[in-house]
Amino acid sequence: MKVAVKLHGILRDYRPKGVKIDLFELTLNDGAAVHAAVEHFGIPPKAVHAIFLNGELAEVGTLLKDGDHVRLFPPVVGGSEPRRRVFIAGIMQGSLRENGMLEQNYRQMISAFLQQHVPDIEIVDPGALHPNSVSYNAEDARRTLIDLTQEAGRVDVLIAFVPEASMGTALEMWEAYQHQRPIFTISPLIHNWVVKSLSTQVFADMDSFRAFVASGEFANTVRHT
Repeated sequence: MKVAVKLHGILRDYRPKGVKIDLFELTLNDGAAVHAAVEHFGIPPKAVHAIFLNGELAEVGTLLKDGDHVRLFPPVVGGSEPRRRVFIAGIMQGSLRENGMLEQNYRQMISAFLQQHVPDIEIVDPGALHPNSVSYNAEDARRTLIDLTQEAGRVDVLIAFVPEASMGTALEMWEAYQHQRPIFTISPLIHNWVVKSLSTQVFADMDSFRAFVASGEFANTVRHT
């Protein structure tokens, strides 16, 4: 069976040498428990402070099934809870007919002012996780598309940057909506059914969203998810 495992904090030190991603797909024996994923990375059991399985607290002995998503957390200073996770969804290929990618600097912009005003969050950025995705073969592209869509339903909050129609972003928004996650959409497409039906709140441009974050309202939403 295949399961997704995400390493948090200092547990990233147990990644294979030279690997910079923190979300892995593992192939485990049927009937394996969470500890099999921990052992795969050579992580000492005492180094794992909290385990979340498909968004719910779990134990090292909890049995896994195909398609499960495991998040492993190290001990947290002060006993605070794991940081809230924010997914940055947004246009990549748009309506391009050739194999390419549109400008992605909006991801860095959003990440920068989120970290400035809401420092206790973890940002999940598909662009950073898969910077060379346009060169993926068909199978890797399919698996990445599905994995990222599923991840959008596991985070605490989703931010969608949609200056024009984006099929991948629509999939991620739908997944987050299905799991009742707040969705903040930056888009001028206020009459688009996906945008107006799935979004918790729509912002016409980046400046209005930045003002929303600076006001503290975004942080308040994150704290109560």
